Amino acid sequence: MVRSEIQNVKLRFGIIGNAEGLNRAIDVAIQVASTDLSVLITGESGVGKENFPQIIHQFSRRKHGQYIAVNCGAIPEGTIDSELFGHEKGAFTGAISDRNGYFAEANGGTIFLDEVGELPLATQARLLRVLESGEFIKVGSSKVQKTDVRIVAATNVNLTKAIAEGRFREDLYYRLNTVPIKIPPLRERGDDI
Repeated sequence: MVRSEIQNVKLRFGIIGNAEGLNRAIDVAIQVASTDLSVLITGESGVGKENFPQIIHQFSRRKHGQYIAVNCGAIPEGTIDSELFGHEKGAFTGAISDRNGYFAEANGGTIFLDEVGELPLATQARLLRVLESGEFIKVGSSKVQKTDVRIVAATNVNLTKAIAEGRFREDLYYRLNTVPIKIPPLRERGDDI
């Protein structure tokens, strides 16, 4: 991609810096946007990982669809499945009506799963099914539903270590990590300081 195009993207999304690693990450995000491949964005807290899913969404054919950002670490383990996949009336105490989850709402759009490394193992298995077949089941239902979403995930967790410790599914890691984008920390971008 031409340097001036990368500069325009930085201006549009409020990204500051000219380090080679940062420019490469933006270039990869723009190139992968025209595909439906899953993207895994890694980097430390505070490096601006949340900008890259927006770049991918805005440069994709899905840009007129929903863009939903979900902080997986902020949703309690007991409700994460309901938030992501929806639930049927009566599925649990307090489920007074049917509710669509983020995967139904974002059909035709993009879901950004921030802090994906914090997902419980049971939810990871359900997410893997969505990645493999585009199918999910609401909590309390037996009816399979289809969705067509682009999944972009981000984490500051070392997922290879989490896999070794049994906290993250290896098969899910490879499905999410189809296109990796690593955002360098500011200390590695000396001229940007």
